[in-house]
Amino acid sequence: MVLSMAVVGAVVLGIFWMVAWQRPEVQGPVRPVVDVEQVFTDVRLGDTFAVGEPTGLPDGWTATSAWFDTAAVSGAVAGGVLHVGYLTPAGSYAEVRQTDGDPSAAVDDWVDGASEVDQVVIGNQTWTKVESAESGKVGLVLTDEGVTAVVTGKAELDELQTLAGSLRR
Repeated sequence: MVLSMAVVGAVVLGIFWMVAWQRPEVQGPVRPVVDVEQVFTDVRLGDTFAVGEPTGLPDGWTATSAWFDTAAVSGAVAGGVLHVGYLTPAGSYAEVRQTDGDPSAAVDDWVDGASEVDQVVIGNQTWTKVESAESGKVGLVLTDEGVTAVVTGKAELDELQTLAGSLRR
């Protein structure tokens, strides 16, 4: 009886070890390979609206998500939405979303009802810095030629500015 309990215990421990080892916090986060260039190619070929493509980001920026919808399927933004998310060199998350929809709806939806707090010059463009009183979320907003770009995330402001400064049409 003791021998059979030991065998069952060993099997249970083996299964537990295999399951526990598969958890992301043990193996590290699983990050899919994201083809950002393909998403931008699809947008250009669809001739939907002119978007800014992040180019020349410093080493250490890793794309974690990228998608495009010709008409927003969720949220309050009526219009096309392009989204690209990154893991920054500091390990934080930053994203840029662009739309040909209503700029106010984009800020409300993507930056938690934020309001303007400052102007920031990045490159040769003046971006509006917004902040949500509700959540503290910060974003950078630029509307140019009918397209609104919103850069936000949990990253520090300097990283958000780096992402905003990398956008090229």
